[in-house]
Amino acid sequence: MRIMTYNIRAGRGLDGRLSLDRIAQVIEAESPDVVALQEVDSQRKRTTYVDQAQVLAEKLGYHCAFVHARRWTRGEYGNAILSRFPMLDVQRLALPRPARLPAESRCVLQCRLAHPEGQVNVWNTHLGLLPAERRAQVAVMIQEYLRHEQLPLILCGDFNARPRSKEISGLALHLQRVLSQRTFPGFLPVVHLDHVFHTRHLSVHRTFVPRTLLARRASDHLPLVVDLHWRKKSEVALEPRQVLNFDR
Repeated sequence: MRIMTYNIRAGRGLDGRLSLDRIAQVIEAESPDVVALQEVDSQRKRTTYVDQAQVLAEKLGYHCAFVHARRWTRGEYGNAILSRFPMLDVQRLALPRPARLPAESRCVLQCRLAHPEGQVNVWNTHLGLLPAERRAQVAVMIQEYLRHEQLPLILCGDFNARPRSKEISGLALHLQRVLSQRTFPGFLPVVHLDHVFHTRHLSVHRTFVPRTLLARRASDHLPLVVDLHWRKKSEVALEPRQVLNFDR
């Protein structure tokens, strides 16, 4: 199963041009089974009032789901998942934001997919800009994961956090972390902000970042692509529960 996580910047490239066609071409070139998209617009004036997730799904032949992080009188902004596999359930998990501080609302798009090997949860998020905000958001995601751990889970998105941050280290106490790569800024990436985690039901076969000229121009992030394989039940090791603690 090939997973792609991709912050599309609402389809506006580094050259300032708005083009969902370019985003679609970047996705199509890698043929992912599931695509987690961040910074997706729906019915907003700045992006010509289109439902971007639905447009991309129709162009590429995927099922799609979208949940808002922010909502206005007309138009929304948030996260989307495109999937070759049928979507059995879609939920929105609101994430905390700092009190009395200007901060964008954040959320997790939770999808349960019908993969041929079995059902799998795919979660897509875009975390906040402040370290304390992200740590609170990660704590909520961990508690939510502990309620759903019977199914395989893939958590991906733009975490706005580097690999050695407390937020990423905290998630890695509970989930397997895919080795991240530089994805930002798109034209000359130097920072690891986009990450993928998974449960022990799955194993990583390959991970890479497309670096074509088109991908470097289409958004301010490059997509991160991960190939995952199902592990046999006998191979899934049970480990003692670890406690999430950001004060270490």
